[in-house]
Amino acid sequence: MVSRRLLLGALLGATAPALAFAEGEGGSPSVLTKKGRRTARALTHQAADKAALDKALATVKPMEPAPPPAPAHEAMAVSPDEALGRLKQGNAIFARGGANISLPSMVRVAELSKGQKPFAVIIGCSDSRTAPELIFDCNLGELFVVRVAGSTVSREGLGSIVYAVEHLGAPLVVVLGHTKCGAVGAAVDVATKHAELHGALHEMVLPILPAVLEAEEQHPADLQDAAIRQNVRDIAHRLKVADGTLSERLEEGRLKIVSACYDLSTGVVAFDA
Repeated sequence: MVSRRLLLGALLGATAPALAFAEGEGGSPSVLTKKGRRTARALTHQAADKAALDKALATVKPMEPAPPPAPAHEAMAVSPDEALGRLKQGNAIFARGGANISLPSMVRVAELSKGQKPFAVIIGCSDSRTAPELIFDCNLGELFVVRVAGSTVSREGLGSIVYAVEHLGAPLVVVLGHTKCGAVGAAVDVATKHAELHGALHEMVLPILPAVLEAEEQHPADLQDAAIRQNVRDIAHRLKVADGTLSERLEEGRLKIVSACYDLSTGVVAFDA
């Protein structure tokens, strides 16, 4: 509620202190002195002004309270560039050691139970050192994460990505690799040293082998590192034509698909866009 003293001060100027006293704030002047009689006469005139002010205040519409924040599942949509900017900013915070690692409150958890609106899809490696929520300084409900060793995308993974884009409205897909990736290193050994992997491990590296061979043609000083970066670039390129929903949204400017690489030593993510 607005203080009556402030309103009176604005309208009556210098007479406000006396009128504040008339409302019971301050000591009582002596009516037996000349000064007290002058004060009494002034208060008589001010009482009439106060009555007029009260009448005017009665017609003033009270200020309406600010609307409550929208629930998490009704958050405003962001553009692909805005989403990318948020990831870059979050990683910059993480890389300088200022990441927010506080757990979400139960109020936040309750809001998220009503729905989700992630602003980005992260296709990452299962490596325990590359949790996207941490390296991008994000929290529950902000990222839709698909993780498998080597950051590859299976048919099931593609379905997860399409779901996040089509049904959850995610405007950005990031294919995230990382330095010293063991899955890519294993693929390099298979391609260059004819290493033998059994069963599921062999199947894990098969999608990475084309990137290894492509990187090898460039004769890099560090084949594993070059293959890591080539792998995520290839996956991002294939995703752009892998599904009609993704292709359509890319053409309309409602979606962006980019590749990136996280440096385990520095904490910095280098984006290809």
